[in-house]
Amino acid sequence: MDYLGILKQIYKPEIGSIWKAPNIIWTGSFAKNKNPEDYHPSIVEKVKQDGVSVQLAPGTTKEYQKGSCVFKIDLKEDGKYSFFLLKLSMPYIIDDLLNLDRGWNGIDSLNEKQLNDFEWQIKICKG
Repeated sequence: MDYLGILKQIYKPEIGSIWKAPNIIWTGSFAKNKNPEDYHPSIVEKVKQDGVSVQLAPGTTKEYQKGSCVFKIDLKEDGKYSFFLLKLSMPYIIDDLLNLDRGWNGIDSLNEKQLNDFEWQIKICKG
């Protein structure tokens, strides 16, 4: 039996988990000037009911427009913020996500307070 394969089939990523996603997956102008092989921090904002995909939002250290569709968080607690762009989120296949490295700056997931703030920001942005 392929136990790793079985575990991958039943695993669902957590909302608020952070992954290193390649620039090439962002189809808009967000990462078009970046090396396609390089990575952005990305956060799972939703696990879709189909059990096959998630909604993944890109992160950046560049200060973007403040507003309801930008989630600002200090991932390292060193005063340097990351901005997750909820307005640019897109579907991503869970199996492909599991092939990426998890975490950014040593942080794998938002803590409980950050997760509550993140879910609130999603409600403000997307209803």
